[in-house]
Amino acid sequence: MFNPVKVTDVSLRDGLEDFVLRHLRLDDLGRLVGLLDRAGFYSLDCWGGSTFYAALVDLKEDPWERLKKMRRALSRTPIQMILRGRMLVGFKPYQDEVIRKFITRAANLGVDIFRIYDNLNDVENMQTAIAAAKELRKQVEATVLFSLNPHMTVDDYLQMASGLVNLGADVICLNDSFGVMTPHQMETLITAFRRYFHQPLRLHLHNNHQAALTSYQEGVHQGAALVDTTLAALAWSYGPPPVESLMFSLGGSKFDPHIDLDVLGEVTEYLDHLKEKYHYKEPPPWKMDDRLGPDYLPGPLKEFIREELVRRDARDRQNVVCKEAQQVWSDLGFPILKGRILEIVGLQAVENILSTRRYEKIIPSLQNLIRGQYGRLHSPILLELQSRALAMAGEAPATLEKEGAMRTLPGLELEEDVLTYSLFPEEAEAFFYKRADAKAPAAAPAPAPAAPGPYPLGAAFSAPHLILSHKGDEVQTRLEGVGAVRKGKQVLFINIQDHIEEIEVQLIPGEGRQRDYLVTFHGDTYRIRISKTFPKEQEYTPVFLEINGQMEEFLIKEPAEKGKS
Repeated sequence: MFNPVKVTDVSLRDGLEDFVLRHLRLDDLGRLVGLLDRAGFYSLDCWGGSTFYAALVDLKEDPWERLKKMRRALSRTPIQMILRGRMLVGFKPYQDEVIRKFITRAANLGVDIFRIYDNLNDVENMQTAIAAAKELRKQVEATVLFSLNPHMTVDDYLQMASGLVNLGADVICLNDSFGVMTPHQMETLITAFRRYFHQPLRLHLHNNHQAALTSYQEGVHQGAALVDTTLAALAWSYGPPPVESLMFSLGGSKFDPHIDLDVLGEVTEYLDHLKEKYHYKEPPPWKMDDRLGPDYLPGPLKEFIREELVRRDARDRQNVVCKEAQQVWSDLGFPILKGRILEIVGLQAVENILSTRRYEKIIPSLQNLIRGQYGRLHSPILLELQSRALAMAGEAPATLEKEGAMRTLPGLELEEDVLTYSLFPEEAEAFFYKRADAKAPAAAPAPAPAAPGPYPLGAAFSAPHLILSHKGDEVQTRLEGVGAVRKGKQVLFINIQDHIEEIEVQLIPGEGRQRDYLVTFHGDTYRIRISKTFPKEQEYTPVFLEINGQMEEFLIKEPAEKGKS
């Protein structure tokens, strides 16, 4: 029986972070996402999580505009995003009003699948987000994080999954962000899941210890229906394994995902071009950390500690701080070291070593964690630490809760801007000022050149609604409207397969009947010449276009009018 595994590409969110989050700009997304749309992926996990903050702060771009750009470029593949439960895409809990408005706006702008998790595996922290997405009839993938807590049992995972199913989860995702799950543990968990739940099971495993691919194979054979991969060109040690490796391992079997390798080759070529464009230097290969004993500490936490010690001019204390971090982690009951929790453990370990005694100063975020601000801890924590944290003076929980409320600034009109400001007030305000400066008109601007024309390309056919066939693929197109002239380029609004696309057309001055045009689409510009057309004698009219010097044949016909056979 043929049972292909469904593959989601997570390269644009969980791929090579140094490149994806700091170099991949808005202008590059249109073509890249358009290529991925043809590959045959189940979905593209390309928004949410760390991408929102990185776009706003590192790339100085509007995260919402990136979502809109990707939605316009996709016609076949659903967009998937990741939410940190009550923290959404931020670093602190937000009120229900913010959660609902954020999810509603994301859904309206094109997100089809919401993957929701909580740093502490606290089901209550996911309740509002799941309910909001379900009300909008969106697919919800509720996530169970794999934990290194020695007190966690299979029954604990099953109990959590049961709570998520009761909340309405359509898919259960098993997430191992540190790549420490063994194939045997994979077999045990999936067998238990399949015994009690009928919901599809997704695997999201990272490749820190080079075991993710083997675990994927075991999981798929045991009944997992969906897996996450990256592109080989954006794979890294702390991310999911490459899709090319998965295809090689499952190729020819009943689980073969049948991703288009030719399209993947085009994607790789384009990524190589972007790396050259931004002068990106590939990082050296990561050395696998093979120590998985009692003193194990995940690589991302070690890197966080190293950066913090460099900032404090105490780089020589790294080994001592790493040992202390392992002890702090144990004192807290081995919570999952993901996102904000990882930072709390690292910062407190540094504070303990640089102070005269342990927990002489308890950082505010750790106090909030112990007070339950971030959710419920699974295992009991060190009683002395708990007593000292609760006894220390600090903000009341009610005051802390106000930080996650809706906020705005005078002059903010777009709902997306209000949401961005509510999540990251300081960063958003700086971005808004920068964006306003960029939009401010220059002093005494030169008048825009007259619109180039005429446009025989648009006048070649009498009907604005056409069916275009190229290499066997048919596309429904319709001219929706003509916009203004922008810097000498005529703006056209074209409906392509029920998606409105903005296209800029500029006539290149020249003599003769054959005229050249510069057509800009999704940030890419093509030089097009109508080389030859034929009179309409059959159903299709052949048209030969020379695109960037390469001849292409298109077949065009007008759709039958209503009421005619």
